[in-house]
Amino acid sequence: MMTHLTLIVPFSVPPGAGDDGRDDVVPGALLRQLELPALGKLLTRAEPGPRERHDDPFLRSLPQERWLAGKAGLDTARVPLAPYMRLADSGATAPATADGQAWACLQPVHIHAARDHLVLMPPAQLGIRPEEAAALHAAIDGLLQESGIALETPSTSRWYLPEAVFGPLEATTPLRAAGRNIDIWMQAGERARDWRRIQNEIQMTWYDHPVNQAREAAREPSINSVWLYGGGTLQPVPRLADTVLSGDPFLSGLALAAGSRVLPVPAGLAGTAGLEGSVLAMLDHATEAHIFEDWGLWLDRMHALDADWFGPALDALAAGQIGAVTLVLGGENHFAEFTVRRADLRKFWRGMGARGDWRALLSDLAFAA
Repeated sequence: MMTHLTLIVPFSVPPGAGDDGRDDVVPGALLRQLELPALGKLLTRAEPGPRERHDDPFLRSLPQERWLAGKAGLDTARVPLAPYMRLADSGATAPATADGQAWACLQPVHIHAARDHLVLMPPAQLGIRPEEAAALHAAIDGLLQESGIALETPSTSRWYLPEAVFGPLEATTPLRAAGRNIDIWMQAGERARDWRRIQNEIQMTWYDHPVNQAREAAREPSINSVWLYGGGTLQPVPRLADTVLSGDPFLSGLALAAGSRVLPVPAGLAGTAGLEGSVLAMLDHATEAHIFEDWGLWLDRMHALDADWFGPALDALAAGQIGAVTLVLGGENHFAEFTVRRADLRKFWRGMGARGDWRALLSDLAFAA
């Protein structure tokens, strides 16, 4: 039996009025078009758990990263993503031991010019091929060696270097900065100028590289820069679940460090048949649609999540096949946690009055708390 199912659902909350200069037209229209009967029942019957409350719209990490860091006992102000992503990218099959080495992630990215600012593309959209990554790395290898930088490349899309090369920097998760003016999200710190010099030299080396010539000829975005972030040291972490379903490298690394089983995310809850104990899944289906404000696609993705995950979870909970369901919902700036058990489903009075308005709950989560 699955004793506890935790579903982390990033960018599942509509934007709040006033976010990035929005008025209340888009949030209100989205809420009216959302049809999430299963999620609505789970939310209105659940016991609210920890909720992030702050008024800082410029935190450099994502809400789900801070939630995971908090659960793992890590720093939530400066989430150490890189050492755990490196663990996941290395293909580790056993729990890791802390070695005291601090790492940062160097990620090949695409940055393009908008009307009056530069915009970072979500890295996953680049689809970097192994041969492209190898050629681009070879092109900057001499530059890195001259600067005393030993680079590890266990993944085509994420490379790693000792954090000591540039020292601790204030740095932003690429997906946090994606689709926005990157000026306020750039790396800052005592040695940020040293980092900027290397970044500029890499950009110049790659500008007219054959890899990018070929990509541009194929109408693909060029790989024209790098983004440094996630610095920190690998530390022992508790097991968040017996089984973790994730394509997210930070969550996968946390799971591997704690000795959890890591599996790909199935198409729906039906794909978890046979899993026992506690299960945690990262459902990031709506993320890029939210970032690019493709609200039609976002609605489609949310409706699919209700059909494929929330509805089956509600049915399994009612049938006693799952002991409890925890939902971790996130927007652009905050997360909130809700847990519902089978007995909670019988508390019909929770679905009455103001508490029974699940759209109001989502709307409330969209605003700075």
